[in-house]
Amino acid sequence: MKRLNFVINILFCFFLVASANATEEGAGIIALDEIVVSANRIDKKLGATPASISIITAKQIKDMGAKNIIDIVKTIPGVTKDSDSKERVTIRGNRSVQSAGVLVLVDGVPLNSDLSNYVEFDAIPVSDIKQIEVLRSSAAMIFGPDAARGAINIITKKGKSEKPQIKTAISYGSWNSKKVSASIDGMVKNWDYRLGGSFFNTDGYENDEKKRSAVRLNTGYNFSEDSRMGFSFSHQDTEYDTIYAKTKWQIDNYREESIFPKSETNSALVHFRENENENSAFSIDFTHKKDKYFVNSLISYDKTDHIYQYLPKCLDAAASKTSSYYDYKEDRDSDRSVFKASGGYYLDFDNGARYTPTFGMDYEKNSFDQLRTYPWSPTPLSSSQTTAVNKANIDSQKKRFGLFLDNEIAFENFEFNFAIRADKVKYDIENQVPQKISNDITDYSWNITPLYYLTPSSSLYFSASKSYWHPTLIYYKYAMEKDSPLNKPEDLKSEEYLTYELGYKAAFNSKLNLALSIYSMNVKDKYMSLYDGSSWKGYKNIGDSDHKGVELEANGKLSSFFGYRFQGTYQSAKWDNASFRAYEWGATQSDDSLENFDISGKTVPHVPKFTSTLGLDFYFLEFFKLSADANYYDKQEIDVLNRYQTDAYTTLDLRLSYKRENYRIWVSAFNLLDRKEENMFNEQGKRLSDGSPAHNYYPLDGRYIEAGISFVF
Repeated sequence: MKRLNFVINILFCFFLVASANATEEGAGIIALDEIVVSANRIDKKLGATPASISIITAKQIKDMGAKNIIDIVKTIPGVTKDSDSKERVTIRGNRSVQSAGVLVLVDGVPLNSDLSNYVEFDAIPVSDIKQIEVLRSSAAMIFGPDAARGAINIITKKGKSEKPQIKTAISYGSWNSKKVSASIDGMVKNWDYRLGGSFFNTDGYENDEKKRSAVRLNTGYNFSEDSRMGFSFSHQDTEYDTIYAKTKWQIDNYREESIFPKSETNSALVHFRENENENSAFSIDFTHKKDKYFVNSLISYDKTDHIYQYLPKCLDAAASKTSSYYDYKEDRDSDRSVFKASGGYYLDFDNGARYTPTFGMDYEKNSFDQLRTYPWSPTPLSSSQTTAVNKANIDSQKKRFGLFLDNEIAFENFEFNFAIRADKVKYDIENQVPQKISNDITDYSWNITPLYYLTPSSSLYFSASKSYWHPTLIYYKYAMEKDSPLNKPEDLKSEEYLTYELGYKAAFNSKLNLALSIYSMNVKDKYMSLYDGSSWKGYKNIGDSDHKGVELEANGKLSSFFGYRFQGTYQSAKWDNASFRAYEWGATQSDDSLENFDISGKTVPHVPKFTSTLGLDFYFLEFFKLSADANYYDKQEIDVLNRYQTDAYTTLDLRLSYKRENYRIWVSAFNLLDRKEENMFNEQGKRLSDGSPAHNYYPLDGRYIEAGISFVF
């Protein structure tokens, strides 16, 4: 504690000295002053927002040459790409197994779906994006409890000029990757409009083919400069394969293959899993902002149809077609309705103070059903298959209603914010065993944040908050399915997040923009796998975890031809008051036994202690820009008892672009040195007969090179 106080005092002294040296010359041209944060109910400039938020604009996304949302956000401090067969991100190490680590929204409409609340990141065309806001602090006050682990808020482009603009882009890259996009936008009298479409197809690094086609229409009627009624429709079709975990032998010999032998002594081939995901969304929003008051509202409906085919044995002629684990197909349908409304009033006082109370509510209803079939098995089904069907066929509904009150008091150099929120969630889940569970959860969240402006271009804030993350439907599904007295579905609790954060933001001049945050977060009742003997029993609240970290962002342009970017993170995530069943190692693997361990003090797996990105930008010959990024990823723990670790590694990305008034040509290279790395999973620390680790390996992408051209008419 003394060391922490010492560090905080030193940093505070540095802030005061640095702010005193800040000049007015740079004000107005720095990103902290220019970018408006739309994630808040009251729009604010980034430098005046008392939270850890990173902004990525459409121009920055274009400069990155990113393929998807993961590529855009993975270098942001505190954000970790945490993937196995699907791509996911974790913020501050808080994701639990088989769940989303972050809430993702597109124009206020949630994108998370399915049993695990996953996000189809490849379904979002980057060409549609105006701005991405990554909230690393809990965003539950703004977006509800699903955002207690953080949020990615995506704002799409809208028409803004009276003259129509047509934009097209085409690119080709490694693994036979093709991208095409086109859009038209503009204004007709009081109507703004934008219609965009895109297509993406790739064979994939592991021959895991992906296809995506998408169309989005944004239009709105502007009653005045202060009022707009918006309408949005989007549709995405995504098809993709997901690869099974590989053994060490498989990854050494079949790293880039989607179909591979079971083992060195078993030539039977393992097939992949096929997915078809179709999503349609429609929304209406209304915004009205005057000098004294503001109103925001949103109504949306989205429908997702997902076909999942589990196909590990379809190429194995010896596999029994009557086993409950033989290949099957699941038809998953999800319907979601969302309503949000908030409004506030500005109360000005004679002493220059302003009080802004904001009251709001939100309601979300999510219906999900799943039907399993065995289309490649003989009929009638075996008894084991019939049992599996009865457990897998579920009909579920989740309803959430939330109320919040946000209070902001602003003086000349000081702001104080206090917000409270109440959420009531009701789960109803039924399968065909039959089993049925109904569960009601009511949580109360709060946030307290004072902010002080050290200078007009720098601010210091402190925040304390409590928020909750509600378990996903799949946790209830497995608890019902496994039917263990150790993990009853009615006993599943919300994860509780208690977070303290100290932050500093400053725009000194064009040579330095700085954002620094220090946080301490305690997660109570964190989820992890539950084992009874050697049998897996689903997911359960196993204990608490403590997360601490420092996040730094800095950028600037040192001259007309040279700029830099730096993002760095230190994070520590350790278990506290938690227990887990893992393998205790004996003299040989045959002597290993499963035992219950107190894991307090152990590091939470898959949380790298250090990550950083150093980017250099070179501007030359007026129209050229060359960017180079070095990305460092520290080692991560693999098993809960911290006996296995991944290696630390560094990747290099390069981008060269040539831009004129109406066209742009670019060449991008990701992981230029073709560094071969993989994510590894083995939470129990299991060993093979020869004593080597029984890890599940998921290769990360190798070198990817892309060239493209875009036009504006």
